[in-house]
Amino acid sequence: MTNLRAAGPHVKLALFGALPRNLHLLSELVRRDFSLRFAGSTLGIAWAVLQPLSLIVLYWFVFTQIFEGPRMGDGGAHYDNYALFLISGLLAWIGFQEGIARGTSSIAENATLVRRLTFKTELLVMAPNISALIFEVIGIVLFLIYLLLTGHSLWNLWLLPFALIIQLGLQTGIAFALATVQVFFRDVGQVLGFLLSILFFLSPILYRVEGSRWEKFFGWNPLTPLLGLFRSAILSEPLPQPASIVILLVIAAAAFAGGLTLLRRLQASLADFL
Repeated sequence: MTNLRAAGPHVKLALFGALPRNLHLLSELVRRDFSLRFAGSTLGIAWAVLQPLSLIVLYWFVFTQIFEGPRMGDGGAHYDNYALFLISGLLAWIGFQEGIARGTSSIAENATLVRRLTFKTELLVMAPNISALIFEVIGIVLFLIYLLLTGHSLWNLWLLPFALIIQLGLQTGIAFALATVQVFFRDVGQVLGFLLSILFFLSPILYRVEGSRWEKFFGWNPLTPLLGLFRSAILSEPLPQPASIVILLVIAAAAFAGGLTLLRRLQASLADFL
């Protein structure tokens, strides 16, 4: 007992001492992810702005100039433009699906680092998810500038950081689990694209589900309240039901903790299959 008590402060110091090193390593991995993404391109990092900007302009043009999308119902919303509804959902979805897709392949693509026993493998999965979130934030900022210039209110914008944190926890937890399983079953990457396509159409991105006969069916999908949070923050829509937000928080926390636990338990076996 004496040894345990004496070792207690040293264990705590070791844990807190490792935190700055892990944060520094994570920031370096995110920076490397950015540099590899734009390696060889003429415009380089400028694509971080041009890609989301071109997406916003494309959807704005298609749904406002070529044809008018379905009008949104009243429902307390402060807008009636389908393009705004669509873009606000797409920006969140693009960051979500990119983080999961690239996070799933992150361990298999970095076999050399994984074989180093002192390296924390979870950082490899976290880096592309953070990178995807940064790209998403850039797109959201550009979208917010457009909303301000066109006279839309942003009084619910304080909700945006909470929505982004919840999204990051949810997608990173899923990526932890999928990246681990993919090391043993390489078909995961092939199936994932198909499953994400299904999830896209089973999420309220292209259409509103509130008040429809499918509302309860869509309630099982954690992206439903998550997208509701994003639209509350960006478009000043009413908040989702408190119960759905609580369920979303529980699912995001469970996904992150469960995925990380699975990765750490199987980490010692990963190198043998890479």
